[in-house]
Amino acid sequence: MQTVTADRDRPYFLWLLLAVGALTAARLAVLGFSNIGLHGDEAQYWSWSRDLAWGYYTKPPLIAFIISAAETVCGDGTACIRAPSPLLHAGTALAIYGIAVALAGSRRIGFWSGLSFATLPAVSLSSFLISTDVPLLFLWAVALFAFVRSLESDALGWPLMLGLAAGAGFLAKYAMAYFVLGMLLFVLISPAHRSWLASRKALVALIATMAVFAPNLLWNIESGWVTFTHVGQNTNLKGDLFHFGKMLEFVGSQAGVFGPVLFIALLWRLAVLRRASPEATETLLLAFCIPVLLIITVQSFLSRANANWAATAYVAATVLTVAWLLRRNLVKIVAGGIALNLTAAIVLGFFFLNLPGFEPPLKKDPLRRLRGWEATAEQLRPVLAAHPDAVWLTEDRKTMASLLYALRNIERRPLMWDYDGYPDHHYELTERYLPKPGDKVLLVAKWDNPFPILERFGSVTPLAPIEVQTGAGSTRRLHLFLLDEPLTAASVKNGVSLDK
Repeated sequence: MQTVTADRDRPYFLWLLLAVGALTAARLAVLGFSNIGLHGDEAQYWSWSRDLAWGYYTKPPLIAFIISAAETVCGDGTACIRAPSPLLHAGTALAIYGIAVALAGSRRIGFWSGLSFATLPAVSLSSFLISTDVPLLFLWAVALFAFVRSLESDALGWPLMLGLAAGAGFLAKYAMAYFVLGMLLFVLISPAHRSWLASRKALVALIATMAVFAPNLLWNIESGWVTFTHVGQNTNLKGDLFHFGKMLEFVGSQAGVFGPVLFIALLWRLAVLRRASPEATETLLLAFCIPVLLIITVQSFLSRANANWAATAYVAATVLTVAWLLRRNLVKIVAGGIALNLTAAIVLGFFFLNLPGFEPPLKKDPLRRLRGWEATAEQLRPVLAAHPDAVWLTEDRKTMASLLYALRNIERRPLMWDYDGYPDHHYELTERYLPKPGDKVLLVAKWDNPFPILERFGSVTPLAPIEVQTGAGSTRRLHLFLLDEPLTAASVKNGVSLDK
């Protein structure tokens, strides 16, 4: 780690604070004026915030606690629910400044690194949504900053901060495990820091991590390790393996996550590693980004990988790439990347405003799934009122979550149909419908012919579907059925066939 240079006494941190503050204010303003509804995953996280627990089927609990805290401050509108995202990203950018200054000894590199991260395309997009990646990135950056400081200081405050941030990171998303991998890799390949593992600093960090993470571990033990099982299923390594096209698609998508300029610069730096061996600070940063990128790239080749799965790599990669460019007097490339990313962010923010008459000039509108849920709920409301004694049943996770949020002012809650008898998501685990004799059911289905459900009832009456326009040439259609005479397990034992 290097001594901080004066950088000509320029107030780089103040400049970064002002720039990130203005960017965050603009993002909050877009959220305030936008009428774009919640995505199905966002709505599911919101529904978790109404039933706080130490874990959920698909994710650990921090996202639910964050949403609950936001609602306490400013209500249950979409802008308030999403507001933590730009605020947390601002905190991540400031933490990256701290990492860069601690490693590179340059406030100038810290400024450009923090500003570059704040404008990354993935950061701009996720600033308009609420997702588990946002707190994960913030806690990863804080943990990395504390780890860097703990390497050169005997003060126990830094490893304590490291442990608290790492434990909270595990409560955000289990991808925090990659941080532990990077930390172990670095100290093992760095003789000067290998003793850190056997020091009291490592013990303090471990105890703090486990203390924060313990409630979720206990919840998983009591719940049969359902969240860990789901994470394992997400790798999907039991089907057809080896997908070269999907790997290329994933690698290409990273230019959209990290921004094309910085992504090309990162590949350039990696390509010349043999000719220009990394310094100690670069070795640390490489340890926290290359393993993540390699693991997820292999995952994309073997099965599949979403573009955001490698997002944590870009905390360290931002500092690595920006520092490498600035040391070669290529500040114009860094500034050009920021300008390009800001242009994309302005376009994205414009479309999130959802102004009447403006549609994304794309073949398929990516925002269509976020539109029209309030109108959908208004059409469903009188149908629910007309059948007050019927069990309200759904068969799609995102549809159920979106309706729960859109109809949040009514106490009536839907139940979830479980197709295979094995929970595949949170609602199948906690809101599963178990047929009982005499049940009358109002089924709200995404599919026009949910035959596996319909065949389990002796009486099926189709109702008029709900149809809402979600954009130019796109509509949402929900199909309604009144169901009676459920064929329960007892019916099967008595010889009643479930086949029509």
